[in-house]
Amino acid sequence: MAKVQSKRRLIVAIVVLAVILLVIGGVVIAQRLNNETSVSSTDSSKDATAQDTESDADESKDTPDIAETTETEPATVDPETLASIAIEPLGVMVYYSKGTPGFGYSVMKTTDKTEYAQFTSADLVGTKCTNDEGAFASIIKNPSTSESQTTSKTVKVGEDTFGLSLASAGCTANTELLTKYQTGFEQGFSSLKAL
Repeated sequence: MAKVQSKRRLIVAIVVLAVILLVIGGVVIAQRLNNETSVSSTDSSKDATAQDTESDADESKDTPDIAETTETEPATVDPETLASIAIEPLGVMVYYSKGTPGFGYSVMKTTDKTEYAQFTSADLVGTKCTNDEGAFASIIKNPSTSESQTTSKTVKVGEDTFGLSLASAGCTANTELLTKYQTGFEQGFSSLKAL
C-alpha cells in the first residue's frame, strides 16, 4: 500500500512539474512573440533590444544643417511624412521620415551608464573601420555634459532630455545612403514622444 501511494505521489509530482515547465515555456514563447511584434507590417524584430525596420515609401531629402538646437515641446507628428518605432527600454517613440531605408537598432549603455539606442544598417557597413556595424545615428537618453558635445540636436520629453548624435562618414563606403538615413532621423527627431 505504501508503494502504491509513493508511486502516485511520484506521478503527481511529475505531472505538476511538467505543467509548470509548459507554463514557463508558454510565457517565454509569448514574450518572444511580443518582442517580435512590429511597428508596421514591414517591421520585424531581431531580439528584445534590436529591431529591423523598413518604411513604405522612398524619398530623398537634402541634408539639413547640423546646428545645436533644443526643442522643449514635441512637434506635431504628420503620419503622411513620418514613420515611427517604439524604443521601449528608453521609454520613447522615435519618428523618422518615410522613405528611410530599413535599419536595426540596439539599446546599449555608455561607460557612464547612459542609455542610448544605436541605429545601424548592413548597407552602411564599410571596410575602412574595424568591426564596423554600419551605425548612422544614436539617440542618447539624458546625455552627460561630455556626451552632449556629440549631439546635433536635443529635445526634452517629459523629465528626460534626448540627444541625436550622427555618425561621421569615415567608415562607410556609401556616403549618399548615410546622408539619407541621417536626414530621415533628423527630420523626425523633434517629434519624439514618451511611450
